[in-house]
Amino acid sequence: MKLTRTLAALLALLMLVSSFAACGETTDDPANIQGTTAPTETEPETELTDWLPDDLRYDGTEITIISRYREGWTSGEIAVDGIISEPVNDAVFERNKATEERLGVEIVSIEENNNDPGVVVNKVATAVKAGTDEYDIMAAACYTAVNESLNGTFADLRKTEYLDFEKPWWSQGFNEVVEYHGAQYAVSGDMVLSLYRFAFVTIFNKHLFTEANQPYLYDYVENGTWTLDQQIRLVPLFERDNGNALQDTEGDIYGLVSNDYISVDPYWSSCMVDIIKKNGDGDYEMVFDSAKLFDVCEKTMKLFFGCGNATYNVKHYGLDDEQNDIREMFANGYAAMSTVRILELEAGSIRNMEQEFGVVPMPKFDENQKEHRTLLHDQFTVMCVPTTVTGEDLDMVSAVMESLASASYRTVRPAYYETTLRTKIAQDPQTAAMMDTVVDNVYIDAGIVYTRAIASFHDSFRKVIQSGKNTVTSTYKRTLTAAKRNLERMQEKLDDLANGGE
Repeated sequence: MKLTRTLAALLALLMLVSSFAACGETTDDPANIQGTTAPTETEPETELTDWLPDDLRYDGTEITIISRYREGWTSGEIAVDGIISEPVNDAVFERNKATEERLGVEIVSIEENNNDPGVVVNKVATAVKAGTDEYDIMAAACYTAVNESLNGTFADLRKTEYLDFEKPWWSQGFNEVVEYHGAQYAVSGDMVLSLYRFAFVTIFNKHLFTEANQPYLYDYVENGTWTLDQQIRLVPLFERDNGNALQDTEGDIYGLVSNDYISVDPYWSSCMVDIIKKNGDGDYEMVFDSAKLFDVCEKTMKLFFGCGNATYNVKHYGLDDEQNDIREMFANGYAAMSTVRILELEAGSIRNMEQEFGVVPMPKFDENQKEHRTLLHDQFTVMCVPTTVTGEDLDMVSAVMESLASASYRTVRPAYYETTLRTKIAQDPQTAAMMDTVVDNVYIDAGIVYTRAIASFHDSFRKVIQSGKNTVTSTYKRTLTAAKRNLERMQEKLDDLANGGE
């Protein structure tokens, strides 16, 4: 990073640093995505601003942000080419422009157009090892970035001057999960829309529900009966064969079109099965309940494989490309229900489908469960700063991140959440309300965030479901031993980082 600050700007900064204090004012907002499910208000305080000094300037400085580009996933999160009269795109453009003008910086965006979620992390790690300062901020898939943080690749963001972690534009749930004894190497929040896009939901075809004389799923959510058992009961009611007794991707009607890969993940989480939590001392500990997961597995297997031909499972291929097939089958009217991420709703095929659809949260385990829980796909974006950014440069980068995030909270988030999701995509007031329920109850599990470091619990659950045999008890007995050992090693690494690598 090459700095060309004026002397006046530097002096102003030095005078203000000593007096500046981050204030911990908080508000309930979807950005406060929780590690513990808690209802929040979805309307942001659009006038709430950050506490960056008015005269903070870094004139002539380039800030290089490297990110992963995947169309429909992370495209348009960090930078866009210009104004195109599309609310989200234009809000992102204006956000970046406002930060550049406010701080006197130039944001340089490097997008790696690659489906591999690890490509960005690998490039930054290579640069750090070489001691080069090519990148100032990295935006990458959560599980790859957090795993790399254990290698000392990223700076402790809690030691920066201007990041205010208590502000609503930072995900409080993510902060809660990754902060470890006062240190934190990654953040997420309103600066990146994948924090919303990667939430799992259930969508349903209103036409098929009306045709089958079934109430819309909204009713079950509202009366507390939207459960796995309820979904299992409903699925066979919609089955319609074209006459050849085969499961066809055209012509047949299914109660559920899903897949036994990433679409399995939201079920165990929505049923309140946890992997890792922090104890009273702030240390991570395994809280995995194999007995509960056994019961969840039984119901999930019944949903996927125990409803005859009424469930159609699209087999996994590519990098989650089967989600495209699920989306197309639903859009063409071949499925009464599907398990998808919110990002699938933005695709033209569903947004423009002839038959109306509705959106509800993932089903609960049973009616005794009080609230719904939403899982985030583990590829949602987080931001990190390479350790090659130090001293005053690190503080400057933190100011840029805070400015971008706070501006996103006031402009980008409303453009996406209120205008796109709740207005353009939601086809009725009930779906708009359900979007609130989904977002307000997102849960971030440390076991997902640190999945590569400990053991891929959710991947093991996928394999159990795919096998058609409930081997949860034996599978997780083996996995748990390794996971506990790996968790100890992970915390040792975090302790070493806190002690300067000693």
